[in-house]
Amino acid sequence: MDHLYKYFRWLSLDIVLGAIFFLLYLERYYALEFSVHVYLALGSAIWLIYTTDHLIDAWKVTAPTSDRHRFHKKHFSSLVLAAGSILSLSLGNIYFLEVEIIRNGALLSAACILYLMLVYFFKALWVKEILVALAYAGGIFLAPLSITGMEFLDFILWLQLAGIAFLNLLVFSSYDQASDRQDGFNSLVIRLGNGKAQHVVWITGVSLLISGGWIYFQGGEAIQLLFVMMTVLLIWVHVSPGYFSRSERFRVVGDGVFYLSGLFLLL
Repeated sequence: MDHLYKYFRWLSLDIVLGAIFFLLYLERYYALEFSVHVYLALGSAIWLIYTTDHLIDAWKVTAPTSDRHRFHKKHFSSLVLAAGSILSLSLGNIYFLEVEIIRNGALLSAACILYLMLVYFFKALWVKEILVALAYAGGIFLAPLSITGMEFLDFILWLQLAGIAFLNLLVFSSYDQASDRQDGFNSLVIRLGNGKAQHVVWITGVSLLISGGWIYFQGGEAIQLLFVMMTVLLIWVHVSPGYFSRSERFRVVGDGVFYLSGLFLLL
């Protein structure tokens, strides 16, 4: 079972599943009803972005040190073929989406393509974590806000989810900085140095906790409890490297925090 779960993570399917859970939660939060085509669009878009990013990284390095990048390098041709097939299906799926979702999705897709081009041509791009976090949160909120429109609280919710995704990436980068240096990959943690990066982690985490607690006590929004729980778990992972560095437990729990939205669906 552990062996199968490694492949599940290496293929970024855990990230896709977490995003789908969160969209399911937002569907109920906004009292909407999405077709299966919306979920297919979200899942395929996230998988394509993450897989393309991993393939680019694997292609750049002769002998990657991480298991994920070794997997992508070994199966490079097969994964490119799979990505092409998923992209073709995604283009066909557009026909079944609402016009508003298509329009906003096109804008987000253009931003993601620009990001991938920047990563490819500018190896020292230090805002990678910020761009990924904003795009991830934007993809999840795209369908709900395309239909309902964005008010101030919706903007705050989007920023909070982006902040959690950013915190997730920072924590992972802290654990991965040795292998990233060896492979020649760049990250915000490496650019800032470990000391300053720790400050960014804590500022982000505390800001999320304060905003989540304040909004919850103002309006009783259950989604804020979800954000607070996700933040607390990521901080726990960050402050316990001795435990979470073994067998890459930090990845299991760090990406698993996005599954909490599935549990909140039961409440």
